[in-house]
Amino acid sequence: MGRKSNSKSKQKKSKKKEEYAKMAACFTKVEAANQVEDPLAPFPVFRKYERNGLNIDFETKRVSSLDEATTQWAFDLVKKNMKTLYENSEWGWKDREKFEEMTELKAWYLLARDQDGRPVAFSHFRFDVEIDMEVLYW
Repeated sequence: MGRKSNSKSKQKKSKKKEEYAKMAACFTKVEAANQVEDPLAPFPVFRKYERNGLNIDFETKRVSSLDEATTQWAFDLVKKNMKTLYENSEWGWKDREKFEEMTELKAWYLLARDQDGRPVAFSHFRFDVEIDMEVLYW
């Protein structure tokens, strides 16, 4: 007589295979999002804001294409506005760690610039995988 098939083992292998396939699909989607040259391209109407004397241009950039002055400006703005909140939380504030987070390779920036090209606001975001789903950290 031959060996009995182990259906539990087959179920475990099948489940693992499904999990790997699901994770691979998640990473594929996130990689595709990170390959987009300009996330704002499909929305040209949102590139400019002109109302009540306020003229702002919007652009998206990967952190790797930000100039040093803009990167430092963004960090200084976060520090000015958020340091106290972090210090009063369980996380605490650490310049080096926050700067590394803001400049990690997956980071993108939505920048708002005035008529003279000076940055006036920004939003930091990244496409990533968390546990087993695609996420957008904003």
